[in-house]
Amino acid sequence: MKHKLNRVLLVIVGLIFFQCTTTSDEFVISGEVTTSIFISSNEPEYVQLAAKDLIDDIELITGITLKTVTYMEECKGNCIVIGTVGDSDIRNIIDIEKISALEGAWEKFVIFSSKEGRNNRLNIIGGNPRGTMFGIYYFLEKELGVDPLKYWTGYEPEKREKIILQPIDYKSVEPDFKFRGWFINDEDLLTEFKDSGGIRKIDYPYYGQVTNPVLIREVAKAAVRLRYNLIIPASFLDIRNPAEERLIKEVSKRGLFISMHHIEPVGVSAFGYQNYWKEKEKNPLFSFYSEKEKLIETWTDYAKRWAIYPDVIWQIGLRGIADRPMWQADPGVPQSDEERAAIISDAMKVQKEIIMNVTGNQNPLMSTTLWAEGAFFHQEGLLKIPDNVMIIFADNSPGYVWQSDFYDTERSENNKYGIYYHYQLWGAGPHLAQAIPPSKPFQLFKEAMDRNTNEYAILNVSNIREFPLALQTSSDMFWNMDSFEPSEALKAWCANRFSDAPEETYAAYSQYFDSYQKVGNKQIPGFLDGQQRIKGLSILGQLNELLVDGHAQREEQAKQTKSIKVKDAFHLSLSDTNPAGGLPLDESLEKVNLQLAGFEKAKSLAVSADSKLAGMEKDFFESNLIGQVDIVIGLGQWLENCIYAKQAADNRDWETTRQHLRTALNAFEVIDSGKQKASKGKWKNWYRGDKKMNINALKERTKEVLKSVGEKM
Repeated sequence: MKHKLNRVLLVIVGLIFFQCTTTSDEFVISGEVTTSIFISSNEPEYVQLAAKDLIDDIELITGITLKTVTYMEECKGNCIVIGTVGDSDIRNIIDIEKISALEGAWEKFVIFSSKEGRNNRLNIIGGNPRGTMFGIYYFLEKELGVDPLKYWTGYEPEKREKIILQPIDYKSVEPDFKFRGWFINDEDLLTEFKDSGGIRKIDYPYYGQVTNPVLIREVAKAAVRLRYNLIIPASFLDIRNPAEERLIKEVSKRGLFISMHHIEPVGVSAFGYQNYWKEKEKNPLFSFYSEKEKLIETWTDYAKRWAIYPDVIWQIGLRGIADRPMWQADPGVPQSDEERAAIISDAMKVQKEIIMNVTGNQNPLMSTTLWAEGAFFHQEGLLKIPDNVMIIFADNSPGYVWQSDFYDTERSENNKYGIYYHYQLWGAGPHLAQAIPPSKPFQLFKEAMDRNTNEYAILNVSNIREFPLALQTSSDMFWNMDSFEPSEALKAWCANRFSDAPEETYAAYSQYFDSYQKVGNKQIPGFLDGQQRIKGLSILGQLNELLVDGHAQREEQAKQTKSIKVKDAFHLSLSDTNPAGGLPLDESLEKVNLQLAGFEKAKSLAVSADSKLAGMEKDFFESNLIGQVDIVIGLGQWLENCIYAKQAADNRDWETTRQHLRTALNAFEVIDSGKQKASKGKWKNWYRGDKKMNINALKERTKEVLKSVGEKM
């Protein structure tokens, strides 16, 4: 009897246990629990691709491949429900009161747990399809620990036999910045890292190849995983070249709004214009002043090609060749600011008409970027920008101050406003090494919010891989400025990325960012990687002229050049990009020495922190910080010794000049060591496309001057 009672008790306990385990509020994905994903066939391709990423990431974590169904009746066991609030399929299976607040919301989403009988549901619902997509990626990052930048950082999610999720009830905010994106600009490393995606038909020394489509796919995936919604996919993109159009196709299918470089109004750069007319065996001047009808014809052709893609934010404006003023491409253009601004205003009016005619849309999304002379003319009240065009203000330092037109220009009710921010700027830098801590963009983005200049934000991010800290923290800012803590952002980054040495890595990053020396009343960095390159090449040029007794001639040329720049709107507007350019050698040397001392301290802290790291955390820290520190230390040592060499040459001490140039050459070994740290494994060929900083050319130029000094002796 006792034995039989025990057996009954075991059955009862077993039933209770079974009931508890099957009715638990935990959402479990394991080999013992059937889990499916429901997603309506009505969802656009980019939501379907996000769902595929969800499946792939879960398989990466657990080895389990979830099944996707398009009818709720097929969703057996636990179910992940993905959909958009307006979809009839979703309205039939989700409590409308639960998601009614999403109606009409811009990219807002909810993630919540619910039950259907004994089975659990995890619901990811967006206010619009992009909201749904961002809900999926938010879930992957925050709940499953998948790094949005995993391709670029090497961080793989933790492997688990099963995923167990506690009940979730998350409601996102609407993003503070409506359009948020990346400008893939000066992308010399991206274009040649992998075998070519095609040949570019461009008379320009930096981009002979098209970024490989596999790589641009990873760029687009990282952007949407970080919940950006906009991209300018290349510099000087020519949609008439199939290899370049493929870039547009890749980013568009990921749900990103697509736009154009600010020197590509209606998708046409000077190089695209030249290619268009070369096919017609003609070579007209690139000028809206001298060849107006030919530009209109070209704009119209390109507009028709761009218009087949959804969600284009059309760029309008007028600039010249290779990001220079349009008057440099046509010496016949009038000389006064008023006349030049009038030509640009007329061009924008014509461009808007072309876009409306081609698209059939009387209110297409359009922007104009007030970079360089455009900012100057706009501040002076000389530009007439059409209604309903987003007006985009730019920083000018880079990354430290807005241009003065941002503050001085009264906002119009007929336009909306946004920002163009440089994490990378050619040729002043940063380019090969990051330089801007999260606190600085927060300050500038907050100013944009306070001035209702948050309709649009585009970040110049160059080759992507140097700037993951910037990309992640900027996304957090753009979504919710009020919840972002700039003083804690870098600490949180280090705690999440380097769990075995959070305090040590934070100290190293902080020291690194603090080491950049600032100059002038605005306290702007004066010795970024590109700025050091410019300064050093200038000194080598002066040295070479000394060797041929051309010093007096150079001084006269410098005076003439300075006179021209003072009068030119282009040069006036960009005066902050290289604020240390005019510093005397002794002052420059003092700053360079201070910066080097700071970087050496950062290197010491970083090496100490690195000793506590392992695996992917160690690999990433070495490429993202230690390697970059080596690059800027090497550049600093090179510049330092170029200055010493020039000072010795001024005294006609050629032996000391030669010694310092030899030491300057040794600095390239330090730069190479930094490159090696950032080009391991799959990144082996990362620097073979280095044509912007062009470290090899700096080395060769130094050798040439050293040889000339030897001949002088």
